Amino acid sequence: MKIRRFPMLVLLAAVVHFPAWSADAPAPVPLKTVARDRILIAGQPSQLDLEQLRQQGVSSIFNLRTSAEMDDRKQVSYDEAAQAKALAYDYVQEPVGGADHPFRPEVLEAFKAQLDRTEGKVLLHCASGGRAGVLYAAYAVKYLGHDPDEAMRSLEPLGGWPLPLERLTGIALKIERRGEDPAAR
Repeated sequence: MKIRRFPMLVLLAAVVHFPAWSADAPAPVPLKTVARDRILIAGQPSQLDLEQLRQQGVSSIFNLRTSAEMDDRKQVSYDEAAQAKALAYDYVQEPVGGADHPFRPEVLEAFKAQLDRTEGKVLLHCASGGRAGVLYAAYAVKYLGHDPDEAMRSLEPLGGWPLPLERLTGIALKIERRGEDPAAR
């Protein structure tokens, strides 16, 4: 009986040429999102995530990462802005992070403007979802009329609530508007 080796060589060449087929390659991890109406709040999406989200009706991306963060990402992965353009996303990058890029009202207004001009779903993201969650909470308070405490508690799936102080002390905290009489509610 003669053993044919050609098919094995073809298979070996395919595995070497396409490393994702290798048994050692980790499977892609799906992007964890928290959906609030048509807003998806998340950490950094992968290139595959952007392709899949586009197929799921996401038409806009609002990125809170700084240019330095995104430049570092280009070194190890892909250029998100270029990929978003190739997939015909409405793409906005409004950096929030560190002393040079604090949270500011202009960022919230830019996010609201993007929501107003698009009918599809919007991906709101940063590196981990933390900054994106806080921006969503501000949007929920200012434009949806949510109570600040309710808005912050909606971030629990992202790890944004309970606040670290509450976790460390075990004391339940309540967020109130400064100068507002809590009894007037």
